[in-house]
Amino acid sequence: CESCNKTFPSRSKLERHFLIHTGQKPFKCSSCGKSFRQSTHLKIHQLTHTEERPFQCCFCQKGHYLTHTGQKPFGCSVCGKTFRQSAHLKRHQLTHTEERPYK
Repeated sequence: CESCNKTFPSRSKLERHFLIHTGQKPFKCSSCGKSFRQSTHLKIHQLTHTEERPFQCCFCQKGHYLTHTGQKPFGCSVCGKTFRQSAHLKRHQLTHTEERPYK
């Protein structure tokens, strides 16, 4: 990669990586308009618009296994608070900055 000097085993992997630097997200959801850098991420996202849930909890057949186990694998490096989902950690981390994206 000319931007960060990272190397890749194939041209296609380099091209996919380069989207990080350009900010391009060429794969767009036809249901909600959200865009993704990789087609596989779009396919996973599109499941949110259906009733299909291929990853089921072995306790209750829903998609939230960590609720039953109590596991919180995502920890804040500043204060140590833990979360079940990475998105919740990211939202929490804003409390340690001056950034206020939600007004």
